[in-house]
Amino acid sequence: MSIADFEIIFVPGIRPKPRAAEHQEQLRRCLHAGISKAGGSGEEASAIAEAFRVVGWSFDFYGEHGDLQKDLPGIERLLAGKDQLEDDVREATALKHRIGGWLYALWDHLPLFAELLATPRMETRLREVRHYFRNRNGAGIAARRQVATELQEAWGKGKKVLLIGHSFGSVIAYDTLWELTHLHHNNNVVACFVTMGSPLTLNYMRTRLKGARKRGVKRYPHSIAEWVNLAAIGEVTALDRKLANCFRKMCKLGLTRSISDNLELVNQFHGPLGLNVHKCYGYFASEVAGSLLLDWFRKQKSGL
Repeated sequence: MSIADFEIIFVPGIRPKPRAAEHQEQLRRCLHAGISKAGGSGEEASAIAEAFRVVGWSFDFYGEHGDLQKDLPGIERLLAGKDQLEDDVREATALKHRIGGWLYALWDHLPLFAELLATPRMETRLREVRHYFRNRNGAGIAARRQVATELQEAWGKGKKVLLIGHSFGSVIAYDTLWELTHLHHNNNVVACFVTMGSPLTLNYMRTRLKGARKRGVKRYPHSIAEWVNLAAIGEVTALDRKLANCFRKMCKLGLTRSISDNLELVNQFHGPLGLNVHKCYGYFASEVAGSLLLDWFRKQKSGL
Protein backbone atom coordinates (compact mmCIF):
# COMPACT_ATOMS: atom_id res chain seq x y z
CA MET A 1 0.00 0.00 0.00
CA SER A 2 1.43 3.39 -1.01
CA ILE A 3 0.96 6.88 0.39
CA ALA A 4 -1.72 7.46 -2.25
CA ASP A 5 -3.89 4.78 -0.67
CA PHE A 6 -4.69 6.47 2.64
CA GLU A 7 -5.56 9.87 4.07
CA ILE A 8 -5.46 11.48 7.50
CA ILE A 9 -8.28 14.00 7.92
CA PHE A 10 -8.05 16.45 10.82
CA VAL A 11 -11.02 18.38 12.25
CA PRO A 12 -9.74 21.22 14.47
CA GLY A 13 -11.49 22.45 17.58
CA ILE A 14 -13.45 25.57 18.36
CA ARG A 15 -12.25 29.19 17.96
CA PRO A 16 -11.09 30.79 14.69
CA LYS A 17 -8.20 28.86 13.20
CA PRO A 18 -5.49 30.04 10.77
CA ARG A 19 -6.07 29.54 7.07
CA ALA A 20 -6.27 25.80 6.45
CA ALA A 21 -3.09 25.66 4.33
CA GLU A 22 -1.06 27.58 6.94
CA HIS A 23 -2.51 25.59 9.82
CA GLN A 24 -1.81 22.36 7.97
CA GLU A 25 1.82 23.30 7.34
CA GLN A 26 2.52 23.95 11.03
CA LEU A 27 0.66 20.85 12.17
CA ARG A 28 2.66 18.76 9.72
CA ARG A 29 5.84 20.07 11.34
CA CYS A 30 4.53 19.04 14.76
CA LEU A 31 3.39 15.68 13.43
CA HIS A 32 6.85 15.13 11.97
CA ALA A 33 8.39 15.83 15.40
CA GLY A 34 6.04 13.42 17.17
CA ILE A 35 6.79 10.61 14.72
CA SER A 36 10.52 11.20 15.11
CA LYS A 37 10.16 10.92 18.91
CA ALA A 38 8.37 7.61 18.37
CA GLY A 39 11.31 6.25 16.38
CA GLY A 40 9.99 6.82 12.90
CA SER A 41 12.32 7.55 10.02
CA GLY A 42 12.36 10.85 8.17
CA GLU A 43 10.86 9.08 5.17
CA GLU A 44 7.98 7.69 7.26
CA ALA A 45 7.32 11.06 8.89
CA SER A 46 7.25 12.81 5.51
CA ALA A 47 4.89 10.21 4.06
CA ILE A 48 2.46 10.54 6.97
CA ALA A 49 2.63 14.34 6.84
CA GLU A 50 1.89 14.26 3.11
CA ALA A 51 -1.32 12.30 3.79
CA PHE A 52 -2.46 14.83 6.42
CA ARG A 53 -5.34 17.20 5.56
CA VAL A 54 -7.00 19.93 7.65
CA VAL A 55 -10.72 20.65 7.38
CA GLY A 56 -10.97 24.43 7.60
CA TRP A 57 -14.52 24.62 8.96
CA SER A 58 -13.97 27.52 11.37
CA PHE A 59 -13.97 30.32 8.78
CA ASP A 60 -17.60 29.72 7.81
CA PHE A 61 -18.52 29.40 11.50
CA TYR A 62 -16.81 32.62 12.67
CA GLY A 63 -16.37 34.63 9.49
CA GLU A 64 -12.68 35.16 10.18
CA HIS A 65 -9.35 33.36 10.29
CA GLY A 66 -7.23 33.00 13.41
CA ASP A 67 -3.85 34.71 13.63
CA LEU A 68 -1.09 32.15 13.09
CA GLN A 69 1.54 34.64 14.26
CA LYS A 70 0.26 34.27 17.82
CA ASP A 71 0.98 30.54 17.72
CA LEU A 72 4.38 30.60 16.01
CA PRO A 73 6.57 31.38 19.06
CA GLY A 74 4.96 28.50 20.94
CA ILE A 75 5.36 26.17 17.97
CA GLU A 76 9.05 27.02 17.62
CA ARG A 77 9.58 26.49 21.35
CA LEU A 78 7.72 23.18 21.17
CA LEU A 79 9.80 21.93 18.24
CA ALA A 80 13.05 23.08 19.86
CA GLY A 81 12.27 20.52 22.57
CA LYS A 82 14.11 22.29 25.37
CA ASP A 83 11.35 22.12 28.00
CA GLN A 84 11.76 19.30 30.51
CA LEU A 85 9.00 16.70 30.49
CA GLU A 86 8.96 16.46 34.28
CA ASP A 87 8.56 20.23 34.68
CA ASP A 88 5.61 20.33 32.29
CA VAL A 89 3.92 17.40 34.04
CA ARG A 90 4.34 19.20 37.36
CA GLU A 91 2.80 22.38 35.94
CA ALA A 92 -0.02 20.48 34.23
CA THR A 93 -1.09 18.98 37.56
CA ALA A 94 -0.77 22.23 39.52
CA LEU A 95 -3.74 23.70 41.38
CA LYS A 96 -4.54 26.34 38.74
CA HIS A 97 -5.13 23.63 36.13
CA ARG A 98 -7.17 21.47 38.50
CA ILE A 99 -9.48 24.40 39.29
CA GLY A 100 -10.36 24.67 35.60
CA GLY A 101 -11.20 20.97 35.55
CA TRP A 102 -13.41 21.34 38.62
CA LEU A 103 -15.34 24.17 36.96
CA TYR A 104 -15.97 22.06 33.85
CA ALA A 105 -17.06 19.14 36.02
CA LEU A 106 -19.44 21.41 37.95
CA TRP A 107 -20.83 22.81 34.71
CA ASP A 108 -21.35 19.29 33.39
CA HIS A 109 -23.56 18.38 36.36
CA LEU A 110 -25.06 21.78 37.31
CA PRO A 111 -24.78 23.98 34.20
CA LEU A 112 -26.95 26.86 35.40
CA PHE A 113 -25.09 27.18 38.70
CA ALA A 114 -21.67 26.69 37.12
CA GLU A 115 -22.27 29.44 34.57
CA LEU A 116 -22.34 31.91 37.46
CA LEU A 117 -18.75 30.90 38.27
CA ALA A 118 -17.53 30.55 34.70
CA THR A 119 -14.40 32.38 33.60
CA PRO A 120 -14.66 34.71 30.58
CA ARG A 121 -12.89 32.02 28.53
CA MET A 122 -15.44 29.40 29.59
CA GLU A 123 -18.34 31.75 28.83
CA THR A 124 -17.03 32.24 25.30
CA ARG A 125 -16.65 28.51 24.75
CA LEU A 126 -20.14 27.76 26.07
CA ARG A 127 -21.65 30.40 23.80
CA GLU A 128 -19.90 28.89 20.77
CA VAL A 129 -20.96 25.36 21.70
CA ARG A 130 -24.59 26.45 21.94
CA HIS A 131 -24.23 28.19 18.58
CA TYR A 132 -23.26 24.86 17.02
CA PHE A 133 -25.90 22.70 18.70
CA ARG A 134 -28.68 25.19 17.94
CA ASN A 135 -27.44 25.39 14.34
CA ARG A 136 -27.76 29.15 14.23
CA ASN A 137 -27.58 30.40 10.65
CA GLY A 138 -26.91 26.82 9.57
CA ALA A 139 -23.50 26.89 11.27
CA GLY A 140 -23.62 23.29 12.48
CA ILE A 141 -24.77 21.92 9.14
CA ALA A 142 -22.04 23.84 7.30
CA ALA A 143 -19.30 22.48 9.57
CA ARG A 144 -20.45 18.88 9.18
CA ARG A 145 -20.85 19.27 5.43
CA GLN A 146 -17.17 20.19 5.09
CA VAL A 147 -16.08 17.14 7.08
CA ALA A 148 -18.43 14.89 5.10
CA THR A 149 -17.08 16.23 1.81
CA GLU A 150 -13.49 15.43 2.79
CA LEU A 151 -14.46 11.94 3.89
CA GLN A 152 -16.50 11.17 0.79
CA GLU A 153 -13.76 12.42 -1.53
CA ALA A 154 -11.20 10.17 0.18
CA TRP A 155 -13.54 7.17 0.16
CA GLY A 156 -14.45 7.87 -3.46
CA LYS A 157 -10.76 7.43 -4.34
CA GLY A 158 -10.67 4.13 -2.49
CA LYS A 159 -8.52 5.46 0.34
CA LYS A 160 -8.36 4.20 3.89
CA VAL A 161 -9.12 7.05 6.28
CA LEU A 162 -7.79 7.94 9.70
CA LEU A 163 -10.07 10.69 11.08
CA ILE A 164 -8.79 12.92 13.88
CA GLY A 165 -10.97 15.31 15.90
CA HIS A 166 -9.38 17.71 18.36
CA SER A 167 -11.45 19.27 21.15
CA PHE A 168 -14.88 20.27 19.82
CA GLY A 169 -13.75 19.08 16.41
CA SER A 170 -14.28 15.56 17.76
CA VAL A 171 -17.95 16.40 18.35
CA ILE A 172 -18.34 17.70 14.80
CA ALA A 173 -16.56 14.62 13.43
CA TYR A 174 -18.76 12.25 15.46
CA ASP A 175 -21.96 14.01 14.40
CA THR A 176 -20.83 13.85 10.77
CA LEU A 177 -20.24 10.10 11.00
CA TRP A 178 -23.68 9.61 12.56
CA GLU A 179 -25.35 11.56 9.75
CA LEU A 180 -23.43 9.67 7.08
CA THR A 181 -24.68 6.40 8.58
CA HIS A 182 -28.29 7.23 9.34
CA LEU A 183 -29.23 10.07 6.98
CA HIS A 184 -27.07 9.39 3.94
CA HIS A 185 -26.83 5.60 4.33
CA ASN A 186 -23.12 5.68 3.56
CA ASN A 187 -21.54 2.30 4.29
CA ASN A 188 -17.91 3.42 4.17
CA VAL A 189 -15.82 3.03 7.31
CA VAL A 190 -13.20 5.16 9.05
CA ALA A 191 -10.31 2.76 9.66
CA CYS A 192 -9.40 4.62 12.85
CA PHE A 193 -11.11 7.51 14.67
CA VAL A 194 -8.72 9.44 16.92
CA THR A 195 -10.02 11.99 19.42
CA MET A 196 -7.72 14.45 21.18
CA GLY A 197 -8.70 16.49 24.24
CA SER A 198 -12.28 15.55 23.50
CA PRO A 199 -15.28 16.97 25.38
CA LEU A 200 -17.25 13.87 24.36
CA THR A 201 -16.62 12.73 27.93
CA LEU A 202 -19.01 15.48 29.10
CA ASN A 203 -22.63 14.52 29.72
CA TYR A 204 -23.66 17.92 28.33
CA MET A 205 -22.10 17.06 24.97
CA ARG A 206 -23.26 13.47 24.74
CA THR A 207 -26.91 14.34 25.41
CA ARG A 208 -26.81 16.76 22.45
CA LEU A 209 -25.05 14.56 19.92
CA LYS A 210 -26.78 13.40 16.76
CA GLY A 211 -28.69 10.24 17.66
CA ALA A 212 -28.62 10.93 21.41
CA ARG A 213 -32.38 10.38 21.69
CA LYS A 214 -32.34 7.17 19.67
CA ARG A 215 -32.00 3.65 21.02
CA GLY A 216 -29.82 0.70 20.15
CA VAL A 217 -27.87 0.76 16.91
CA LYS A 218 -29.69 3.91 15.76
CA ARG A 219 -28.01 5.88 18.52
CA TYR A 220 -24.46 5.55 17.16
CA PRO A 221 -22.53 5.82 13.90
CA HIS A 222 -21.70 2.50 12.25
CA SER A 223 -18.57 3.72 10.50
CA ILE A 224 -15.81 3.53 13.14
CA ALA A 225 -13.63 0.42 12.86
CA GLU A 226 -11.45 1.45 15.79
CA TRP A 227 -11.55 4.42 18.19
CA VAL A 228 -8.53 5.75 20.08
CA ASN A 229 -8.93 8.61 22.55
CA LEU A 230 -5.99 10.73 23.70
CA ALA A 231 -6.17 13.18 26.61
CA ALA A 232 -3.21 15.12 27.95
CA ILE A 233 -2.32 15.20 31.62
CA GLY A 234 -4.07 18.27 33.06
CA GLU A 235 -6.62 18.40 30.22
CA VAL A 236 -9.67 20.15 31.70
CA THR A 237 -12.23 19.49 28.95
CA ALA A 238 -11.78 15.71 29.08
CA LEU A 239 -12.20 15.48 32.90
CA ASP A 240 -9.95 12.38 33.10
CA ARG A 241 -12.87 10.24 31.92
CA LYS A 242 -12.54 7.33 29.53
CA LEU A 243 -14.49 7.33 26.30
CA ALA A 244 -14.34 3.53 26.42
CA ASN A 245 -16.76 3.79 29.36
CA CYS A 246 -18.89 6.55 27.86
CA PHE A 247 -19.44 4.67 24.58
CA ARG A 248 -19.08 1.05 25.71
CA LYS A 249 -22.45 0.16 24.17
CA MET A 250 -20.95 0.67 20.73
CA CYS A 251 -18.66 -2.29 21.39
CA LYS A 252 -21.47 -4.37 22.89
CA LEU A 253 -23.60 -3.71 19.81
CA GLY A 254 -20.74 -4.70 17.52
CA LEU A 255 -20.53 -1.23 15.95
CA THR A 256 -16.79 -0.85 16.52
CA ARG A 257 -13.95 -3.27 17.11
CA SER A 258 -12.50 -1.37 20.06
CA ILE A 259 -12.42 1.91 21.99
CA SER A 260 -9.26 2.65 23.94
CA ASP A 261 -8.01 5.59 26.00
CA ASN A 262 -4.59 7.04 26.76
CA LEU A 263 -4.86 9.73 29.44
CA GLU A 264 -1.10 10.03 30.04
CA LEU A 265 -0.04 12.11 27.04
CA VAL A 266 2.17 15.10 27.92
CA ASN A 267 1.32 18.22 25.92
CA GLN A 268 4.32 20.56 26.03
CA PHE A 269 2.95 23.55 24.12
CA HIS A 270 3.71 26.87 25.81
CA GLY A 271 1.69 29.87 24.66
CA PRO A 272 1.60 33.51 25.79
CA LEU A 273 -0.07 32.49 29.08
CA GLY A 274 2.26 29.58 29.79
CA LEU A 275 1.72 25.86 29.43
CA ASN A 276 -1.39 25.05 27.39
CA VAL A 277 -2.07 21.32 27.59
CA HIS A 278 -5.08 21.60 25.27
CA LYS A 279 -3.35 23.01 22.19
CA CYS A 280 -3.44 20.77 19.13
CA TYR A 281 0.19 21.45 18.20
CA GLY A 282 1.35 19.89 21.45
CA TYR A 283 -0.80 16.82 20.89
CA PHE A 284 0.69 16.14 17.45
CA ALA A 285 4.26 16.76 18.62
CA SER A 286 3.93 14.23 21.45
CA GLU A 287 5.52 10.79 21.34
CA VAL A 288 2.14 9.22 22.15
CA ALA A 289 0.42 10.69 19.08
CA GLY A 290 3.51 10.06 16.97
CA SER A 291 3.58 6.41 17.98
CA LEU A 292 -0.12 5.99 17.20
CA LEU A 293 0.22 7.48 13.71
CA LEU A 294 3.44 5.60 13.00
CA ASP A 295 1.98 2.24 14.04
CA TRP A 296 -1.12 2.84 11.94
CA PHE A 297 0.97 3.85 8.92
CA ARG A 298 3.14 0.75 9.18
CA LYS A 299 0.10 -1.50 9.44
CA GLN A 300 -1.39 0.05 6.31
CA LYS A 301 1.86 -0.44 4.41
CA SER A 302 2.08 -4.07 5.46
CA GLY A 303 -1.57 -4.65 4.57
CA LEU A 304 -2.65 -5.62 8.10
